[in-house]
Amino acid sequence: MKHPISILTTLTLIAGFILAGCDSPSIKMQESETSGVETNADLEMEKNEVEAELMVYRTKNDDRIKEYNRTINEIEKKIDNESDMDIKVRMEKKLAEFEATHDDLEREMDNYKASGKDNWDNFKDSFSSRMNDLGDSLDDFFTTSGITATSGN
Repeated sequence: MKHPISILTTLTLIAGFILAGCDSPSIKMQESETSGVETNADLEMEKNEVEAELMVYRTKNDDRIKEYNRTINEIEKKIDNESDMDIKVRMEKKLAEFEATHDDLEREMDNYKASGKDNWDNFKDSFSSRMNDLGDSLDDFFTTSGITATSGN
């Protein structure tokens, strides 16, 4: 009788190890739900961070856009004082290109919706670069555009 008891004990131990190693479906479901909740919370937190950054970035760039508006108005006044019609037409055309870029950038900023950290970072880098280019172009309007004003203004 010694053998049947040891066989029974061994089988019981093996069955115990097998059952202990397997998770029940309800435990797996709970882990999955917990993981999903954590993922949703992480996404919500990331979205909130991007929206907060966007608000700060918009405020900063609103100031730049207003400054570019002032610069464009100053350039328009100087163009109005230009006596050489050929130069005046070329300056108006060049300024119209900058104004179109300015309007596009302003519209892009107003319409941008937060859609994830990677998209936000890409938008911010591209937008900042184009804003800087526009600012440089406006600052150097009379010196690098190949247009020389003859009115001395």
